[in-house]
Amino acid sequence: MSVIKKTISIPEDVYKEAREFSENFSQIVKEALEDYLKKKKKEKILSMAGSLKDWEIKEGLEYENKAREEDIRTQKEREKEWDT
Repeated sequence: MSVIKKTISIPEDVYKEAREFSENFSQIVKEALEDYLKKKKKEKILSMAGSLKDWEIKEGLEYENKAREEDIRTQKEREKEWDT
């Protein structure tokens, strides 16, 4: 796994409170970002619920595959925008 370094700005009181739980601030940020991403993925799936009725899903795996296809399609569209 590659690692990147970023500078972030957060309120001092939030930083101090987080450090009360762990000395490894990078791990704290990593876990917070993972939780954030899980939350956003769930929100995305729920926001797509209206369009799912057209999919005629028979099994959970089919749903998962269609969600992945949608993610890939969305990512490709974003990458096209970055190239311009």
